[in-house]
Amino acid sequence: MVGGGPVGACAAQALAADGASVTLIEKEAEVCPPTSGAHANCGLLVPSYVTPLAAPGALGQGLRWMLDSSSPFYIAPRPSGALLRWLWLYRAAATTARARAAAPVLHALNVASAGLHDTLARSGGERWLYHHDGIVQAYEAPDAMDEAAEEAEAARELGVRADMLSPAEVRARFPGLRGELAGALFFPDDGHMDPALFTRAMADSAVASGAVAHRGTEAIALEPAGAGAVKVVTTRGDFVADQVVLAAGAWTPALTKGMGLTLPIEPAKGYSVDVDRPADFPELPLYLGDAHCVLTPLGDALRLGSTLELSGWDMTIRRRRVAGLRRAAERVMGIPEDGPVRQIWRGPRPVTPDGLPVVGRVPRRERVILATGHCMLGLSLGPVTGKLVAELAGGRPPSLDLKPLSPIRFG
Repeated sequence: MVGGGPVGACAAQALAADGASVTLIEKEAEVCPPTSGAHANCGLLVPSYVTPLAAPGALGQGLRWMLDSSSPFYIAPRPSGALLRWLWLYRAAATTARARAAAPVLHALNVASAGLHDTLARSGGERWLYHHDGIVQAYEAPDAMDEAAEEAEAARELGVRADMLSPAEVRARFPGLRGELAGALFFPDDGHMDPALFTRAMADSAVASGAVAHRGTEAIALEPAGAGAVKVVTTRGDFVADQVVLAAGAWTPALTKGMGLTLPIEPAKGYSVDVDRPADFPELPLYLGDAHCVLTPLGDALRLGSTLELSGWDMTIRRRRVAGLRRAAERVMGIPEDGPVRQIWRGPRPVTPDGLPVVGRVPRRERVILATGHCMLGLSLGPVTGKLVAELAGGRPPSLDLKPLSPIRFG
């Protein structure tokens, strides 16, 4: 198992629970480190999420935002063949027909994973601050609220529960709310947790079931090892296995190139800011739809997060993007933009052009299983991906159709 993020840790946990002999390889000194793509993300569990990243009109909006480094979706101009290929594939996927085809795939994955999250939480969910009590999405502009209501209606056709809330009902839940609201939606089946604590708990569970974890060990390449085995070349020696699972997030394409597979996965930078949680902020995440900002309560902290930035492996913190999150929190919730900060974080999320993850065996390298490209859903989809990986590795039919997630769907 290569990769110690939420997907890798969940896959290791599922495989070890299945009785497999598991070795977990993580390049950093700890599982889900600050440099990962999930360490301090918004921590959301979102079975309501059925609209893929590549939605109709999204590319045009992204291009309009491209020159504004504080915008929710920023594409940093740069000469990059990989980015041009990604944008071309993204354009092809951003059609009504493709989005409608992807929606039930996302819904099935999310619903299955939400049930598995609940099962895992029964044996210690308090350790990762697990709450499965819903999420509120609030909108200031009437046009934005109308658009969100249309999307919610389409989601209901797939079985998503979405309730309309009046501004008064939102204020009853969030006493600190300021300004005018056009309305809100409540998704009762969503939830939240601390992503780093959850990931480390899954890795600990895998070790308790017999897995061996090698931290501070970076995978460099995968090579044939004879008799069908696979050798993982690392900075701390070689590991030979009957099967290898690649769950290295945005770093996965660097390992698949040597196998003749060029995955169009871009490291999309996400941001978050942890501040002191106001005393009257409930145990309920609030998504500010107009500002594309999520406020997630995590113990005595409040995490402000979101935004999407395609700037390659440039992990520079763009202060304008951080300021945008803080301004939104001050405008809507009165949280001072210049108040104390506990942590500013950014990390690379593995984004595919069509918004769907990549789960399946590598062509002509059938001993290698991919579990990557989860975009912003690695935490939410970790358990179901782990289950699918365990089924594949164990030679059992997968419980969900993996054809839409095929590694070769991009050509």
